[in-house]
Amino acid sequence: MPVKSIISFPEDGATLPVGERTVEVRGHAWAGDNDVTSMEISIDFGATWTAAELDPPANPYAWQNWRTHVRFPTKGYYEVWARATDQTGVGQPFAVAWNSKGYLNNQMHRVAVHVAA
Repeated sequence: MPVKSIISFPEDGATLPVGERTVEVRGHAWAGDNDVTSMEISIDFGATWTAAELDPPANPYAWQNWRTHVRFPTKGYYEVWARATDQTGVGQPFAVAWNSKGYLNNQMHRVAVHVAA
């Protein structure tokens, strides 16, 4: 199974309260028979990446929890991108070929965040 991750917080389309520019971003990652060994977040459309804290799997084949704090530099629209890499060095792709049932879709997960002021 291909390595994948999801962002579980904040939800897509979230608006941070006025005056708040820092948020905890968290989610889960999985790599089938392998372990996820790194988890990264980007808020600048993939130009730079920041490591997230990654928990070891609770047991073989379990999803792994991850988290990090993100500080948005200014107000405006942001996308939080997440990508996982497994122990063999295989990471999530930016995009995958479309298929009607979405099988094996492991493209990077993204959520939109609006920073008020």
